[in-house]
Amino acid sequence: MQEIHDEKRIESILRQESKYFQKRPQSVRLLQYEKGELLTQPLMPLRQFLLIVSGTVQIFGMDETSRTYSITLSKEGTLLGDVEFCKDEFSPFFTEATETVLCLAIPFDSNRTMLERDHVFLKFVMAQMADKLSMMAKIELAVQTLEEKVLLYLNEIWPSHQITSVNAAMVSLHCSRRQLQRVLKKLCDEGVLEKYGRGSYRLNQGGKCLTPSSKLRRILNEIVEGKLTACATTEIITAKEFWERYMSGGSIE
Repeated sequence: MQEIHDEKRIESILRQESKYFQKRPQSVRLLQYEKGELLTQPLMPLRQFLLIVSGTVQIFGMDETSRTYSITLSKEGTLLGDVEFCKDEFSPFFTEATETVLCLAIPFDSNRTMLERDHVFLKFVMAQMADKLSMMAKIELAVQTLEEKVLLYLNEIWPSHQITSVNAAMVSLHCSRRQLQRVLKKLCDEGVLEKYGRGSYRLNQGGKCLTPSSKLRRILNEIVEGKLTACATTEIITAKEFWERYMSGGSIE
């Protein structure tokens, strides 16, 4: 990590990011992380917000067997430190730079009183936390076939909607190279994905795919519009049963 001592540049970035604050934060620093460096990690006190202004980071966890599991890839506009600011607790996740990352470091101590009264900033924090909860819910709720995982990540979790490294995708999806390559080939053969370089895949703009979350949105929209009467049923089913039924293509009536 390198601190960049350039007040003019800091002021310029703060003007660009002014939509997140009513008043200018104090004692702001500009930090640069290189690929592979950790911005946050469990048990490491984080006493400042890190607002990513350029670059991409991977947020991931690690279980008791030291196996990593990906939460999301995040880019500029991502705020780190929201949990620590609100609850004074350590985050359970790692945040790693996947390329050169620039971020504004905004210390808690010199800004807490002001930021706790800044409704613009608090709305930004709530949106960030809601996005993270939504992301984790999508991962948990998605039916966990590898093909569905690939489509879910490409559509809604990976910001570029591309796979640029099979090795990185293996870590995020918790699968072997052989398993992933088999699924990627199948999706390419079906026209859902296209391969545009070695180990690089992207969604085919002309292809059609329906991810779990988009399928759920379609069903809920149809219910709201009165095209489905599933909600009128007298049968009480759990959310898990509902999910399993529509994912299998069966009736939810």
